[in-house]
Amino acid sequence: MAGWHDFYVTAGAASATLVGLLFVGLSLHIRVVVAHPDVRSLARVTLVDFFSVLMIALLLLAPESNTRVTAAWLLAIAVISLGLSLRPGIEGFRSRRERKLGLRILVARFGLSAVGYFGIAVAGLFLTRGQEALSLSLLLAVVILLLVVAVRNTWDLLVTVADQPRG
Repeated sequence: MAGWHDFYVTAGAASATLVGLLFVGLSLHIRVVVAHPDVRSLARVTLVDFFSVLMIALLLLAPESNTRVTAAWLLAIAVISLGLSLRPGIEGFRSRRERKLGLRILVARFGLSAVGYFGIAVAGLFLTRGQEALSLSLLLAVVILLLVVAVRNTWDLLVTVADQPRG
């Protein structure tokens, strides 16, 4: 795993930095975020995506070399991420009359995030079977997917909230 060190340092730093930018951008229009359940839900899921990437990076940068422990942590990250996204996702889809984001955007963004969380779990399962190279390759794809989805979500959120008339 030592060969992955620089990748995970970069992914973790990027994720933490982008979380800060997400908070700053949304705080400028916090009334819109709070007033619309779909916008609030997408913001939460975006935060979970960044959080998941950060947790994976921290896990793989930790000095622990036991693959079973790492696999267990990956499974925990997947379950926690899915759990943190489930309620906001349901709330986002239920907000039909007040929706500021299109249903297609919500389905795509929540669906891709769920695929990422599933990928984290599968990578953990591969690791329990001793397939370290396959697990790390899958995590590479998952981290990139979650970062791309989270950055796209952030863009959609910032454009949506900035487009609202000031009250």
